[in-house]
Amino acid sequence: MNSRIHALLLFALTFLIIGCGSEVVNSDYLIKNVSIVDVEKGIILDNRSVAISGDRIQAIYDESVNTKNARVIDGTGKYLIPGLWDMHTHYNWNYSYFNSLLIANGVTGVREMWGISDTIKSIRTRTDSGELMGPDLYTAGSIIDGIPPIWPGSSGVADSAEAVEEVRKQIAEDVDFLKVYSRLSRESYFAIATEAVKSNIPFAGHVPSSISMWEAIDAGQQSTEHLYGILEACTSSSEQLEQVSEKGFSSAERANFLVDEFERSLFDSLTLVMSQSDTWLSPTLVVLRNIANLDDSTILNDPRKEYIPAFFDNFWFSRSSRSKEHFDAARRKFDLHLSLMGDFEKAGVKILAGTDYPNPFCFPGFSLHDELELMVKGGMTNTGALRAATLNPAIFMKQESEFGSVNNGKKASLVLLSGNPLEDINNVRMIEAVFLKGDYLSRVELDSLLQVTKELVSN
Repeated sequence: MNSRIHALLLFALTFLIIGCGSEVVNSDYLIKNVSIVDVEKGIILDNRSVAISGDRIQAIYDESVNTKNARVIDGTGKYLIPGLWDMHTHYNWNYSYFNSLLIANGVTGVREMWGISDTIKSIRTRTDSGELMGPDLYTAGSIIDGIPPIWPGSSGVADSAEAVEEVRKQIAEDVDFLKVYSRLSRESYFAIATEAVKSNIPFAGHVPSSISMWEAIDAGQQSTEHLYGILEACTSSSEQLEQVSEKGFSSAERANFLVDEFERSLFDSLTLVMSQSDTWLSPTLVVLRNIANLDDSTILNDPRKEYIPAFFDNFWFSRSSRSKEHFDAARRKFDLHLSLMGDFEKAGVKILAGTDYPNPFCFPGFSLHDELELMVKGGMTNTGALRAATLNPAIFMKQESEFGSVNNGKKASLVLLSGNPLEDINNVRMIEAVFLKGDYLSRVELDSLLQVTKELVSN
């Protein structure tokens, strides 16, 4: 073979290796040979390459590609999902402790259910500038409750005039949505609903004791929390419910009544109405389970307490001294709630994953994984549970073009897993790396974040 032919063959071979069917990618990162979890369709897209530039997904390739300058991440045997959202948090009071826990657990966005305006603005400014590493925020302002409000520092309103004034005040503070609470009067609640619809701002939160779940849906409440109002809507014995409610919202008598008087036909009617409405459900199963089991040493001695400041102990343990009768009734109620999750999904009810941290034994980041596990234990599919923390939050916030799935042009907040979450939802715990708005954090770096929090809370 002469030298010219030899040179041509070498050139052709090189072209086949790096050129034929292969694009040369110029990006910041290239995740090669990864399996993308399509959360919308519930399928796995194998052998993909994902290019990331800045804080965006630049391109996704279904063939081998090469790179000039990108840092290459080997995705072989790994699964890429959108960043997780915890859709019920109390973030802004304690973010300095918990940002690391959230990010290390793949939580790249949170819905703040009681925002302090100045604090939220400061956090957003610092995260946007890169000074602070933290999740994206979607936030309420102060809780809007009745008189007296349950929580000191929330906004109590006595009538419709005060309710409308509070709504307008919070809109002026640029909140993303309004949070309604348990003690609102009917007059105040419907005034908030009317003003919110008129002002094109969502309202979400508790279903007040003065309102039925049916009325909350009809009023346009965007989400309801903690499954409040669900069992109450599924009994036809309204007079008896009113009587046992005088014993207290959390009383054993009330819990047992709601379980004993549950009517499946009413539940089926309710889920049909919910599925056809714009009202979402944020069940926060993990906090309901914890509060129903505060006499259980497994809950009380959770080793993840090492990531939580000691000053939470008094708050967390304050309700652990209640009677056996109380906890037995609370567990019956929780078991019924849990058993309904698969039925909600089958009926087409729209579901959001949230934890209500830092309520008792809800651990930022970690407990979102617990929430997804409970959803599946209650009958939801792995895909449905994963959607509740990824795609559904994006749809809920009308931000599908920004995040919620692994697609071109979307924000590069992503989680790389070593197991397939569509086969076992607990594989969301098997985190190999996290991209936070385009910044790559390896497993070693995530472990360092956890260690920083452990040291911070111990000092």
